[in-house]
Amino acid sequence: MKAATVAGTLRSALRQALLALGVGTPVLLGAGWLVDGVPGVWGAAIGIALAAGFMLVTTVVSVMTASASPTVMAAAVLGSWLGKMIVLFVVLALLRNEDFYSRIVLFGVVVLTVIGVMAVQTRVILTSRVPYVDTTTPSSEPDTGDEPARPGVAPEGSDAVDTAPATSRSGSDQ
Repeated sequence: MKAATVAGTLRSALRQALLALGVGTPVLLGAGWLVDGVPGVWGAAIGIALAAGFMLVTTVVSVMTASASPTVMAAAVLGSWLGKMIVLFVVLALLRNEDFYSRIVLFGVVVLTVIGVMAVQTRVILTSRVPYVDTTTPSSEPDTGDEPARPGVAPEGSDAVDTAPATSRSGSDQ
């Protein structure tokens, strides 16, 4: 099996989470209808939008910044989190005194959607084959296979004599 990239793994997690939402949305809307009729459908729709939007924005930001430095990626994820929190508080404040949706269905759907999206994303990440070590060389020069010079060791095939003073690695013989 071929090793995956971090960005490829995140894109796969995003695709599979969207697929799970595509399959789960009609089920959750139907459950909302069975629980509380039209208000249940509204509660389910709002719950799916809030939870899926909240979860997937993080994945999209991670995909977009996968090749950036860890600092840039962390700043982008943190900034998106702050934006999502502001949107969440505004939406909940606007819905506070409304009665066209079922609060119970909204809560249940948010919980189920978050668990479902997290399960899909976790499964994708755990089953991906992303290497722990980056094997690419940072320079544009091709790797010649030569080892870097080590202090106190003459290069192979050299008649050079090591004249560097021996240094102690422990402080016991000083």
